[in-house]
Amino acid sequence: MGRRRDYDEGYEDARREMEEREFGGRRGGDSSFTAAVVVKYLAIVIVVLIIAYVVLQILNTIRGAF
Repeated sequence: MGRRRDYDEGYEDARREMEEREFGGRRGGDSSFTAAVVVKYLAIVIVVLIIAYVVLQILNTIRGAF
């Protein structure tokens, strides 16, 4: 029965350790975490928009050829 509790504790320890490595701990509070998430998703949106623009330009070029 104690194995499940050991597993849960190990999981929480690993999650906390990964979070500290990724975000430098929670000393900065939630604002640093929120800023990192916003920047990450903003970068994803920009990349998707650039890809969409390039695809539309290619499609317009192909359509103009016919």
